[in-house]
Amino acid sequence: MSGLTAAEARLARRVSLGAELKAVADDLGVTYETARNHLKAVFAKTETHRQPELVALLARIASTAQTA
Repeated sequence: MSGLTAAEARLARRVSLGAELKAVADDLGVTYETARNHLKAVFAKTETHRQPELVALLARIASTAQTA
């Protein structure tokens, strides 16, 4: 996904798979606040506002990539 940092992309992927943000933060070795800040940046860069919107967007991107 263009425009996301590597850390933001890792977080977005895990959140899109249904992981809780606290668990993602622990897995990535960052604080919960850092994870929240990354998620806010992901929302801004993808022009989404809620996790379900982000999940839907990432699913569309994945589907498009598989058919290309």
